[in-house]
Amino acid sequence: MAGVLIRMKLSIIKNSMTGGRAAWMLVGAVFGLLFAAATIWLSLVDLPNQDVLGDLLAGVFLMWTLGWLIGPLWGGSAVLRADHFTLLPVPRRRLAVGLLGAAFVGITTAVTALGFIGLITYGSRQGLVPAVLAVPVAALQLIFVVLLSRVVHALFGVVAASRVGAAITGVLFAAMLVLTQSGWMIVVAVLSSDILETGFSSATTGTLRAIPSGWGVVAVDAAGRGDWPLAIAAPAGLTVLCVLLLLVWSIELGTPRRARVTIRGSADRAPVGAGPFGGTTGAVVRKELRTWWRDPLRTTTAVVPVVWALGTVLLPLTFDARLLLPWAGPALALFAITSACNLYGQDGTALWQTLTTGTQRADVRGRQWAYLIVFAPPTIALSIAFTWWSGATWTWPWVAAAVPALLGGGAGLIVYSSVFGMVPGPDAHKRPTNPLERADTTGQSNVLFWVGLVPPAPALAVVQLGIRYDQPWLTWAGLPVGVLTGIAVARVLGGLAIRKITQDGPDLLHTMRTGRPTAARNAGGADVARKGGTVEGLSWGLGSILLVPQGILPLVFILSDIHVRSWFLAMYVRPLFGVPIAVVSILAGVALYGRAIMTRVDNRAGRAGAPSPAEDRELEPV
Repeated sequence: MAGVLIRMKLSIIKNSMTGGRAAWMLVGAVFGLLFAAATIWLSLVDLPNQDVLGDLLAGVFLMWTLGWLIGPLWGGSAVLRADHFTLLPVPRRRLAVGLLGAAFVGITTAVTALGFIGLITYGSRQGLVPAVLAVPVAALQLIFVVLLSRVVHALFGVVAASRVGAAITGVLFAAMLVLTQSGWMIVVAVLSSDILETGFSSATTGTLRAIPSGWGVVAVDAAGRGDWPLAIAAPAGLTVLCVLLLLVWSIELGTPRRARVTIRGSADRAPVGAGPFGGTTGAVVRKELRTWWRDPLRTTTAVVPVVWALGTVLLPLTFDARLLLPWAGPALALFAITSACNLYGQDGTALWQTLTTGTQRADVRGRQWAYLIVFAPPTIALSIAFTWWSGATWTWPWVAAAVPALLGGGAGLIVYSSVFGMVPGPDAHKRPTNPLERADTTGQSNVLFWVGLVPPAPALAVVQLGIRYDQPWLTWAGLPVGVLTGIAVARVLGGLAIRKITQDGPDLLHTMRTGRPTAARNAGGADVARKGGTVEGLSWGLGSILLVPQGILPLVFILSDIHVRSWFLAMYVRPLFGVPIAVVSILAGVALYGRAIMTRVDNRAGRAGAPSPAEDRELEPV
């Protein structure tokens, strides 16, 4: 059974390594190999206090375990799922063992196995016996993280269908984003302190070694000092945990899933008349608000920007720095644009209701109002509370100017992006249990993150002019300018979305239903699109790396006289040479972003101009 499933998974992976998916898998593999190499390097480092090395390795193995836990929430579900084999007469435990064998075939498992070699090199520094013991313990740790990931994925499918589960998904997803982009702050905080000499606190050391991810380090250290009962107990405990996880997984695979639907009538409710929620637009607003509240996918979409903004501005407190606190509200409004960039794609083929009733204008405007009702209150609340907390009174005009422009600009950008850059998604009743297994909007979100910075630019320029010429009235004039800019962007982009749905609504519905544009691609067009997708995916990935981590951040650090090397290339040379390196990285990132956008435009133009299957048959020789 396991051999059949392994061959099946290899075939699926081979056939799916195309386009942007292949590019992102390649980028992920590169980063995974770098992290694995860093783990092995850490196990060989000489520290002033060698007892700290074990604690650091236990922390690193905890990060590996968390990565496998968060993997399903990130959208990396199993290639082979149990529901694919529901109708086969296969015992659940046999199927569980087969799926477990298939789970070990993949790039992530191979990269993790390389990272766990760090436990073996750590044991070799303490003698031959600890090194030999570390080999089976590292294998047990690998089995443990893979099994834990599969069990979490199976259990998460049950929880994620609820609003609470979707909210938890949003929290973990946002936390992963924050750690990915700003986790270096924690590393810098640790390296800049005296922990490497004095060691961690006893509570921290005990916690890192008490959880299963640290049992491998416990076994190796115990073998190094001759504590054989503990050296045997730790791997034995891992073995018991693996057996229990396998039993839980097999039971979970055999549990049938039944969807529960509750329909509440509205016969006892009074009809809504005039007022802010009256009319067709008001009906759309009420429908959208109920969707934001009831749909797990929308719940995740609403939670991610809040948690991301809080994590981004609170993480610098590890340096005891409050410089980002005033920007919590603007950060929330900015990331809400990237999170809600595919509303029509999330709704699936429900667009037919709008087209048949002729309510395109009301639908677009209603979605814009609902977006503002959902995100404006928390944005304003965080802006006021965190700006006051920071004590930086000079930031009040800047925040007041940016917030309304970001909110209004977001209301326009989300509907424009949802229509002109629509990514088809499954209907609500056909969605997988994981809310993050949706249409891939990575490139779209990357673009909107930077485009979202454009609407507040005029208001912020007015604030800067007021500060430069020492005119308080001009400084606070950024607030009305921001309001006017937000309204203008929302109305103009919303109008373009209305016209697009009105003119090309049937074509959009066809794309929603089939996942393909109206004109089908021929074989040559498919090859071109596949190559273009690879170029586009690599451009998004490498462009993001060059633009932000290797460009903007080191340039800010150099200009602010902040000495943080980390993995910023420009920080390892003199500032005289670091600035040009950072600037070149920014230009290269922008160029790659432009290449990705042009590749997507060319692909769509090629698909639109490709002959349909009927035309192909007409052109065939008789």
